[in-house]
Amino acid sequence: MRDPRVLSPPLPLATRVRLRAEHHIDGIGGWLVEHGHYRAAIWLWRACRMW
Repeated sequence: MRDPRVLSPPLPLATRVRLRAEHHIDGIGGWLVEHGHYRAAIWLWRACRMW
C-alpha cells in the first residue's frame, strides 16, 4: 500500500493557520452558547465573518 502522504500533500501555511483559527473561534463560540451567552457568540462569529 502506498504512503498516504504522497497522495495528500500538506496544505499551505496560510490555509492551516486559517483553519486552526476557525477551529478555536468555533470552540469559544460553542462554549459561550453552552453557558447561555448567545449574543456574545453571535457577535464573535459575525465579527470574524463566520456567520
